[in-house]
Amino acid sequence: MIHLDQEDCQIELLNLNMKTSDGFSVLSHVYDAAVNLGGWRRALDAVAETVDAKAISLLIRRPEPNAKDLQMLDSTYLRFSRSPWGAYYGLRYSSLQNPDWDFLSQQPTHRPTPDIAIGCSAEELDRRGDYAFLRKKLGVGRRLGVRLNSDKVWFDAMSIAFDANVSSVPQLAIDRTCFLLPHLTKAVELGRTFAQLKSRYAAALTALDRVKVGLAIALPSGAVIIANEEARRITRLKDGLTLHPNGHLCCDHAEQSAELDQAIVRAAGTARGQDRVNEWLIALRRPSQSSPFLVDVSPLKDSTSELDGPLEGALVTIIDPERVQHVRVDRFVTLYGLTEAEADVCKLIVQGKSVNEVAEIRNTSPVTAKNQVNAVLGKTNAGSRSQLIRMIVRVIPPIE
Repeated sequence: MIHLDQEDCQIELLNLNMKTSDGFSVLSHVYDAAVNLGGWRRALDAVAETVDAKAISLLIRRPEPNAKDLQMLDSTYLRFSRSPWGAYYGLRYSSLQNPDWDFLSQQPTHRPTPDIAIGCSAEELDRRGDYAFLRKKLGVGRRLGVRLNSDKVWFDAMSIAFDANVSSVPQLAIDRTCFLLPHLTKAVELGRTFAQLKSRYAAALTALDRVKVGLAIALPSGAVIIANEEARRITRLKDGLTLHPNGHLCCDHAEQSAELDQAIVRAAGTARGQDRVNEWLIALRRPSQSSPFLVDVSPLKDSTSELDGPLEGALVTIIDPERVQHVRVDRFVTLYGLTEAEADVCKLIVQGKSVNEVAEIRNTSPVTAKNQVNAVLGKTNAGSRSQLIRMIVRVIPPIE
C-alpha cells in the first residue's frame, strides 16, 4: 500500500508537469457537478483525462438498511452500463466489488490505495470474474481506490481504473489524484446539501430560508446576489459582519474584510478552473465580544440556469454560535459515540464556551475540561472547536 500524508498531497502544479490552464480547468467541471447532478459525467471525464485513467466511478452510500447506492460514472463506464454486456456484468459480476468498497470504508480519507492492498496479488485480481470481464470488454486493469470523506453519515469513494497494459498505477497519476481529492470531496458535500434542499422543498431558494445557518451566494466581485433569512439576520446585527449598500459583505476589521474578499475571489476562481481553494474558514471577531461568527467559503458553479443564469462564485456559510438551538447535537453525539460527559462538553463547545467556562458550568477543573474538549475533538477528527461546529452543521444541516 502507498502511504501519503496531507503534506504529500499539497503538490505544486509545476511538479506535476501540468499547465496552469489544464491543471485548474478540471476544477471548473468538478464544481459545476456540485449543483448539477448531470455534470458528474463531464467532471469524471475531466478527472480521468487529468490522471490518465481509463475509467472512473464515484460511489455515494448512506449506511442505512435498504439504502440504495448512488454511482456516478464517467463516459466509458456509462456507455458500458447501458450496453447488453453492461447489463450482464451488473447481474453477474458487480457484487464482486462489494468487498473492495468495504475495504476502502476502513481506510483513511484522501489516501489513494492500490487494489492489491486488499490482500490479493495482481494475478489473483486479474483472474477474478469482474476484473477479467472488464479487462476483456473495456481494456481496464489496475485500479486505485480512495475514500473521500470521514463523517459517519455518508461513505463517498472513488475507483479509478487504468489501462490494462499498465502493470502498476503510475506515481504521477497518484500525485494528480491527491491534488484533486479535496475538491472532489467538497463538490460531493455541496451537491448533497443542494440535493437535500431540492428534495424537501419545491424550490431551492425558498428552502434556503428554512436552513438555520446563514447562506449567501457571492459573485467573484464580492457582490451578494442571494442571502437567506439567517444571513440577513446576522448582517442586520452589525456585530462584526454587515451587508454594505453596494451589496458586498463587510467585516468590522479591515484585515478580516480583506481576507473574506480574498476567500470569495479565490473560491470563485476555483469554480472557474483557475485556482484550487476548496474551502476557507474564517472566525470573525465581534464588537459585542460574543462568540465569533464562523464563515466557511466554498466554490460554487451553476451553468444551467439553476440559479437564474450561468454563475461562478462562492457559497458563504455563516454560523452564529450564539444561536444554536436548531443544531442537532444529540444526533451528532450518537453518530460519533461520545460519552455522556463528552456530549455535554460538545454542546457547550457549540455554544461557544471556552475551556474555563466549560469547567465552571460542569463544576470540574480546567485541566479536566481541557482533556474532555480534546477527547471530543479527537473522536470527531476535528482540528479545532471551529471545525467541530462546522462539521456538525455540515453532517446534519439545521433545517427547520
